[in-house]
Amino acid sequence: MSISLRGLTRSDVPAWNRLLADIEDVEKSGEAYNEADLHEEMDNPDLELGQDIVGAFDGDELVGYFAIHPRAASDEIHKVPMEGSVHPARRGEGVGTLLATAMLARARAVHARTHPEVPALYMVGGMSQNTAQADLMAGLGLLPERWTFVMRADLKEVSDPVPFPDGLELRQYDGSMAQLMRETHNVVFRDHPNFTPWTEVMWTQWVTGSRAFRPEHSFVVVDPRRPEQLVAYVQTSEYDAYFESTGRREAYVGKVGTRRDYRGRGIATTLLQHCLKAYQQAGYDEASLDVDSENPTGALEVYRRAGFEVESKRTDYTLRVG
Repeated sequence: MSISLRGLTRSDVPAWNRLLADIEDVEKSGEAYNEADLHEEMDNPDLELGQDIVGAFDGDELVGYFAIHPRAASDEIHKVPMEGSVHPARRGEGVGTLLATAMLARARAVHARTHPEVPALYMVGGMSQNTAQADLMAGLGLLPERWTFVMRADLKEVSDPVPFPDGLELRQYDGSMAQLMRETHNVVFRDHPNFTPWTEVMWTQWVTGSRAFRPEHSFVVVDPRRPEQLVAYVQTSEYDAYFESTGRREAYVGKVGTRRDYRGRGIATTLLQHCLKAYQQAGYDEASLDVDSENPTGALEVYRRAGFEVESKRTDYTLRVG
């Protein structure tokens, strides 16, 4: 085997897109991409943080890839999420080992160059049934730490939502709420394991500025007595690649949360039920979301009460250094 590694460029996007489609045909993760999504991936404004996207080539054929997406460091840790995979037809040939070893080496180099003053947390996710990936990660020192459930709701039959308690009001998102939603999200999730607050640049790139963002199908809950803050929020995305591959429109709940002082009143369940009804009326076929198994708010049961069911499970492999 003669495999070479090099950084992917925009001219590689069609091959990268085909590779991801072939991987999805086998892994059935529920994730779908198209070329526009991948070009957006390469538009990350925080490139100075060390983002790297590398392909494995057998001659001119792209047979695998990896990417590292470092986050800004907090006072306590520097998170370096990573991802990668190999074409199903080329597995078992050592390509995965080559890629994974290079991926971790690149991630370590980025950490050493940018934030050596704090410990590093290297992270890789994958489908839990992929035992080959688990073995490969273990060989590099990355062990299972957390699990993420992918949940889905069919929108053929959606119950009418109940009113919000305590005079709270549902409002459709508009552009004036962008900063407030980001700040609320950072407050809501500050006690979650390994959470890194979202900067304005990253929020604009991956949330409000993303081509997948659907502001008209995103909603907030407000308390008229405290109009300066959000009580709860749902940020919705729609990935056209999912429709292209399945023929079904999917509303993806990218961000959802409730302020601590309003929890325990059923607000999140009610908000999600309102969203599901709005999705149905807008012509969506289904809705999905991801939830961390270590979510301290009991979100899994909240989503079940709203109408979501677990579809699959992903494993997060991590390595802490320093």
